[in-house]
Amino acid sequence: MDFFEVTINSAILTLFPILLYFIYLIYNYDFDESANELILDLCLITSFYLTYKMELANISNFFIFIPLLIAYLKKRSISILVIFALTVSCNNYYLILAEIIFYILSKIVNREKIFIIYYLTINFFMTIIVISRTYYLSNYNFGKIIIETTIGLAITIFILKLFDKFNKLINIYINLNEIKKESKIKESLFKITHEIKNPIAVCKGYLDMYDINNIEHSKKYVPIIKEEIERTLVLIQDFLCLRKIKIEKEELDLSILFDEVIEEMSLYKEHKIKYIKQYDDEIYIEGDYNRLKQVILNILKNSIEANANTIVIQVLEKEKIIVKIEDNGSGMDEETLKRIVEPFYTTKRNGTGLGVPLSIEILESHGFKVNYESTLNEGTTINIEIPKQEKK
Repeated sequence: MDFFEVTINSAILTLFPILLYFIYLIYNYDFDESANELILDLCLITSFYLTYKMELANISNFFIFIPLLIAYLKKRSISILVIFALTVSCNNYYLILAEIIFYILSKIVNREKIFIIYYLTINFFMTIIVISRTYYLSNYNFGKIIIETTIGLAITIFILKLFDKFNKLINIYINLNEIKKESKIKESLFKITHEIKNPIAVCKGYLDMYDINNIEHSKKYVPIIKEEIERTLVLIQDFLCLRKIKIEKEELDLSILFDEVIEEMSLYKEHKIKYIKQYDDEIYIEGDYNRLKQVILNILKNSIEANANTIVIQVLEKEKIIVKIEDNGSGMDEETLKRIVEPFYTTKRNGTGLGVPLSIEILESHGFKVNYESTLNEGTTINIEIPKQEKK
């Protein structure tokens, strides 16, 4: 091979394994530091080995030192030791001498630019030594040495620039992860605020109607208020865990659940809502009563806020139980219908945009399927598909 072919091949063999390391970083979203260091060691050792094999047949000495230089600059002790061991095993005394000088310089010189200058100087003299021992200077002139040194320097600077850029990208990625964590915490806090409003509103409604001197009120309202407070405490406890909502299933009667929710929604006296109940008694399913109550309360509340005056709750029992909750409110256009599942998306002035996503999360955690149908100015229908359970 001629000089230029040897130089290009040496450059490719040196650069390729290191570029693989950068490709690995691009597709490694975890950025595990120990794994990254291991991959870097493997790539540097491979780069040195391939380049060294090229040097055995052709005198192109500069590129051998690039992986070693990077190993020193990145403080990769494993790479340095393995490269030194490979050199000793091949009885290459020139490289051993260069590596010893490298080691001494690494202890004296800290700044990368000065270290590169020393590195180039050592390599220049090492090249002359090797040439003088193997070839006539007429066959390998100083012009070629300068060309090879220039290419090697360009590759070295290019690699160091890549390391610098990727370090910045990794720092940005880490910062983004921290922001995402903070965002999840804020989202959880929003969910808490949104979901505890319903039981608190129920408590307030009953307290407004409560007459302390009326024994019947005490018997009727106090247990309900206590139950709503307990539900609020359960919500807060779950969200403090910052994990997916816990579902504790038990056998429950959907008809009782709907009746209870409708009774609570009647507290909204300013809204005259007509509820049409199209379901039988004793509709048994497996589910978390409090969680499903959250969902139905949220659905009915959204219907009321959409200016509905009639809400139909229908249950169809076939191979599966189909719950249809239909209102004649303002409805939604196609864009809104697509986006209601997105956290924080809302068309309400004081809305959080978490009611629908949270309701869907609760239903899907039960193994139920849910979909929304809506037409602008006509109304909205929520379909919930529930696996049928046999009555115990």
